[in-house]
Order: sequence, then structure tokens, then C-alpha cells
Amino acid sequence: MAELKYTDELTHESDNIVIKFKGKEPFRIRRHVKDILLKTLEIDTPKFYLHYLGWDSTNGNFKAEWRAHKPWDRWTKIEFIVRAWGGQTLGDPDKNGWMKLKLVGTLTTSYEYTHSIQRSLWWSYNYAFYNKNRLEIFNEARDLYFRVFNEIKKLYGIYQKEETVAARI
Repeated sequence: MAELKYTDELTHESDNIVIKFKGKEPFRIRRHVKDILLKTLEIDTPKFYLHYLGWDSTNGNFKAEWRAHKPWDRWTKIEFIVRAWGGQTLGDPDKNGWMKLKLVGTLTTSYEYTHSIQRSLWWSYNYAFYNKNRLEIFNEARDLYFRVFNEIKKLYGIYQKEETVAARI
């Protein structure tokens, strides 16, 4: 069975958001990222997982990656990847250190087909009907992306005067 697949990043690749933090307990994200993604995306636990977690007990460096996906309809899903890396001073009671966090979001639509006639029908359906619906899903997914971003900033006490919002395309 073959697949016709469309993938769009919620932000341009060079615009992926990186949060830089320097201060007390930078690796606290490991305790809160699950709650932030589950609550903001309104998904259940099986749609969230820890992909990688590394901690160096000799110098306090760390890196981690969490992934979550939200199925939207039969063909489309949203995927979020949160990557964090940094260092935390060992022996310091305040656990001071630094961290960088990158948030990546994608929207993926895929259609399965078994022969070329089905492929052309799926392509026509997507072009004629589903693109408008997919654009609405894309805009809602971008809003979710920026809500996750704002929740992570609140966790670290990084505030700005206005909330970050998605630009309408």
C-alpha cells in the first residue's frame, strides 16, 4: 500500500522558536512538559512520550526530547517535538545553570492508496475540497504551537507585554 503525504511545518524552519534560559533549576522542564502538552493539546497520555533523556552525573549536563501528536481527523495529525539541552551546576543548592529549548511543530496529512487511479482521486479530492479545511486546521495548530510556547515561557518566568500569537496566512 502506497501513501500520498503532505507535511507542513507550523513555523518556517529558520523561525523555529528557541528559548534561552539562564538561572535557577533549568531542567525543571522534565517535570512539567508532559502536563503542558497534555493540557494545551487536549490529548491523553498515549499520544505523548519521552523520546530521549540524557543526564551526565559528572558535570550536570543534560539533553532531552519529548514528542506528542494530536490526531485531527482521519487523514491529518499535528506533531510537536520539544528538545531541551543545557547544564546545571552540581553541588549548588539553587541548581543554577543554563538551558536552550527548541519547539518544533508539524502538520501531516496522508492518504493511502493501492493504485494510480486512487492516487489521482486522492490528489483531486485534496486539491478541490480538503485544502480549505486543511488551512483551517493549520491555523488552529499554529495557535496551539504558540500557546505551548507561552506556557513554557511562563514556567521559567519569561514574560513579555503581549502574548505571542500566530500570524494568519
